[in-house]
Amino acid sequence: MFFFSHLCGMKKLTVILTALLTTFSLICCHTNKSTDDRHTEANSVYFWKTTFEPDSADLDFLKKFSIKKIFLRMFDVSVDNMTNDYDYRVIPNATLSFGSHPRYLMEEKLATTVFVPVVYITLEAIRESRGKEGILASRIVERVKNMVSYNEIPNVEGLQLDCDWTPSTRKSFFALCDSVKAQFGRYNLPWNLSSTIRLHQLSSSPPPVDYGVLMVYNTGKFNDPDEPNSIISEKNVAPYLRHLASYPLHLDIAYPTYSWQLLFRDRTFVGLMNGVDLSDEECFTKKDNSVYIAKKTVPYNNTLIYKGDMIRQENSSIDDIRSIQDKIEQILGSEPHSNILYHFDLNNFSTYTNGQIYSILNRRD
Repeated sequence: MFFFSHLCGMKKLTVILTALLTTFSLICCHTNKSTDDRHTEANSVYFWKTTFEPDSADLDFLKKFSIKKIFLRMFDVSVDNMTNDYDYRVIPNATLSFGSHPRYLMEEKLATTVFVPVVYITLEAIRESRGKEGILASRIVERVKNMVSYNEIPNVEGLQLDCDWTPSTRKSFFALCDSVKAQFGRYNLPWNLSSTIRLHQLSSSPPPVDYGVLMVYNTGKFNDPDEPNSIISEKNVAPYLRHLASYPLHLDIAYPTYSWQLLFRDRTFVGLMNGVDLSDEECFTKKDNSVYIAKKTVPYNNTLIYKGDMIRQENSSIDDIRSIQDKIEQILGSEPHSNILYHFDLNNFSTYTNGQIYSILNRRD
């Protein structure tokens, strides 16, 4: 009888201890996520244009909203299908040009603003680099280092890799991250390494980087003619958020502040557009809140919009952003993180009030 009572007591004690340890582990997982000591939280923007030449209005915006970090896209890594030689097949593309050296532009008003160079790597390029990740890492780091030096980019905090890796390319991308860190050591660069994190990647183990930026944009299928809004929607985001609390990597959060128009012909995606006057009732008829049908053939840049083509207008509405941001803030709780605007464009920002921009950048309890 004593043995049975003692055994029951031991079982109860074991259950209690197990519950306490589980709770402690969950708390540690949530509050001690992997991050780098050199990474600090700051109001931030992505700069995703092809030329960096901010004018006085741009600098005033950065100062007004206390933007202390600029994620600066430097170039893409893509595949040239005209050759089979890796040295010429996986190449830099769409390299950022500098109208002025950032140091002289920034030192007067934004001397403490830091830069994070970003390299976008296509899925095809990471597939082609399987087994050659060290070569790719060496070329990326050397090219970024030289661009930083030549263009006198000040206060460089680190490097970010942007890649929509999948289960089949996960191993190659993770190997690339490890190789990039090794290159930092080779060149004695005091940089940290970050990567973008897509929503679908939240359910996988994180890449070997110091922190990630969760992309809360491009959340739907832009080439689906029946998708209401591929930029951002709570319906598309919500299913992935169940993985956010347990994700073991420090995450900053990037929200969209852009709009675009998508052209479909016979329900097939044709391309992205901007600036088409869809309110012109002679040319377009409104099908619903965001979809328009061309009444006749309309010229657009160097191409044509044909009669019967469908155009979907997509926006990043403040209501959609706030709804999703509220849910993310509730999940992260007191976890420190930066909020980031994607991407820097005063024309896009002009569709929001100053208060709305502040509300995206600054955490709300």
